[in-house]
Amino acid sequence: MNTMNNSRPWVLAVCLLVLSVTMAQAEWPYNERSRGRGTPVEIGVRVGHDYDGDTPSAGGQLRLPIPRLRGFVLVPSVDIYNDGTGADWQANVDLLMSGGPRGGIYAGLGYGWAEEGLEERERAINQILGLRIPLGDGGTRAYIEGRWTELARDNVFRLVGGLNIPLFRY
Repeated sequence: MNTMNNSRPWVLAVCLLVLSVTMAQAEWPYNERSRGRGTPVEIGVRVGHDYDGDTPSAGGQLRLPIPRLRGFVLVPSVDIYNDGTGADWQANVDLLMSGGPRGGIYAGLGYGWAEEGLEERERAINQILGLRIPLGDGGTRAYIEGRWTELARDNVFRLVGGLNIPLFRY
């Protein structure tokens, strides 16, 4: 009976140790094993319309997933606008919170530089809300997004749509 009482603290200590190790492994957010299919890096083309300037646009983008921030994507892009008097351009770097690798609603913020016929480039703040839709099994994604850009204290709305294809996964 005395041996039983002496072993209780040890049994309790071992149980607590096993429980804490199990909980720590369950909470560890980084899986050290390689994932079979990561989020793809994508490249794409897009067309759009600037509703404030009544100007069509064409451009491209690159979608770079951020590995340790699941669901976040860095998206550099460039667009050319032509209103008939000459071509203007806007380059952007946006951070999007994605709805997942297969598609869905996404939103984000970004920073841009615009050339609109002025002597110096304007800096811009972008707000983006969009929808990505998968097209078939090849990984191609169609998207449509609304972009609100603040240029020289004026908000400009642009509607953009395009296609992205996967380059590789990591």
